[in-house]
Amino acid sequence: MPKLDRRKFVQAGAGSLLATAMAGCMDDGNGESANGEETPEIETEGDAFRIAWSSGINNAHPLGWLNIADFDTVRMMYEPLVSVNDEGQAIPHLADWEVNEDATEYTWNLREDVTWHDGEPLTAEDVAYTFELIREYTWPYLGFLADVLGDPDDYTIEDDYTLVTPLEGPFSALPLGLADLGLIAPKHIWEDIDQPEEVNNLDDPVGSGPFKLERREESQFLQYSVNEDYWGDSPAYDEVIVEIIGETDTRMLSLQRGDIDMARIEAGSQVDQIDDSEDVQLIQAGSTFIHFLAFQMEREPFDDVAVRRAIATAIDRQQLIDLVMAGYAAEASSILTSGLEFFHNPDVPTYDYDQAAAEAILDENGYELEGDTRVTPDGEEMSYDLTISNVDVWPRLADVIQTQLGEIGIDITVDNVEPGTYTDQVQVEHDFEITISNWRLWFDPDPFLSPSFEVDGVQNYSRYQNDDFINEMQSQRRAVDDDTRQEHLYEAQEIIAEDVPWYPLYYPNLLHGVNNRWRNANPIPRYGMDSAYGHEAGTGPLLQLEEQ
Repeated sequence: MPKLDRRKFVQAGAGSLLATAMAGCMDDGNGESANGEETPEIETEGDAFRIAWSSGINNAHPLGWLNIADFDTVRMMYEPLVSVNDEGQAIPHLADWEVNEDATEYTWNLREDVTWHDGEPLTAEDVAYTFELIREYTWPYLGFLADVLGDPDDYTIEDDYTLVTPLEGPFSALPLGLADLGLIAPKHIWEDIDQPEEVNNLDDPVGSGPFKLERREESQFLQYSVNEDYWGDSPAYDEVIVEIIGETDTRMLSLQRGDIDMARIEAGSQVDQIDDSEDVQLIQAGSTFIHFLAFQMEREPFDDVAVRRAIATAIDRQQLIDLVMAGYAAEASSILTSGLEFFHNPDVPTYDYDQAAAEAILDENGYELEGDTRVTPDGEEMSYDLTISNVDVWPRLADVIQTQLGEIGIDITVDNVEPGTYTDQVQVEHDFEITISNWRLWFDPDPFLSPSFEVDGVQNYSRYQNDDFINEMQSQRRAVDDDTRQEHLYEAQEIIAEDVPWYPLYYPNLLHGVNNRWRNANPIPRYGMDSAYGHEAGTGPLLQLEEQ
């Protein structure tokens, strides 16, 4: 394999992006960007905390959001019954709870000091209505909740702040599952909407959380005010501005100039720039993120597990970590990250890098080398598109994978597309051959595994099907104790690892640059710091921030 030098590789990627940033993305001082597009003016009132995201949002539905940016926005405005502590254990948020002995019935005792953004009280009626919505409609990531929540006709509203909810069967993990995804919707807003599952909720969303969405300019910025009537602690600023900056080096430049206060940064040269800066501090945190390679299994030859295993074996994951992540990551094993320590199975097949073994797998299964490129048993050249979003680490990651697979005779063309196009093409239409992407896992594994690998899952863009996997998932939902759940989830991870619809590459550390005028920057291991909300009242990363 040609030698790839980490320093030159990282600097080359950064340099080309910086040139683009300075040529096409900077304001020319007249309210227009250098490419002639008018830059909308952001009018602020009071002190603003400014964050940079790489992409905008398409949906602010508390139940129907689709991607990570959508969820980050929704979670700033809406709240769950349950939150988590630093150890990932379920704790009360909007409610505490009692559960019967066989985990088939939960009683929710709501806080009595919570109001919606329009001043209406949040009551047990809202919670019962939200559970009814979850059951009645199909939502991207709530299938597991729809399966376990009982018939709404059997709910008992004992008073304005007490609700009893039976389940379809035992489910001891309900509080942990609700901690991320059980965002409560206001009944008085949503009950008059005929098709609530089709609403994007971008116009005047009403939640109960610490922030209100005041303005959205598509692909430009999001502007939030602080909810002055929030029941929890308020931050030390008046509003949050999220600026959409796709280019990583443009984000870095904005951070260094003080135009933004916080941004996720890339490992490598950007870390060195922060180390040399007097104005920006580096905040590093673990995460439950995973970067992975996925196959479209309805396309030949990716319907052949031998091809998928050979490609996995040909990928040098440590080289990816060294070249692309500058060492700020750990080699992946299971598709469930090590951040979910109790449920993470560390002993699944990992297909460690072995070029000779990868070539042998292909040879043994009829994928022969003809010249520099292999052919399938049907004589078709093994030349495929690797479709990626053209932001963040994906272009550099794709370049290394392209080189590695070329070494075993698989010709890869990198198909760079805009983030919105990527979502439509890969995640919605499933129109790809190979892709690389990432996901941020929930504290409970079910809402990640189910939509990703069950037949009708919204995240199952590999079009994977395995009845044994589905049986293990159903069994873990019926388990009444964590040890039994762990056994079934271990088996589910084993099945995924053997079938390789997705190949886990690495678990990245999250790196953020924060302007030194803010103190108490304290990232949560699970979320990092892209979202202006906390996982406990008043203790989230941005809720702790105070101006120096």
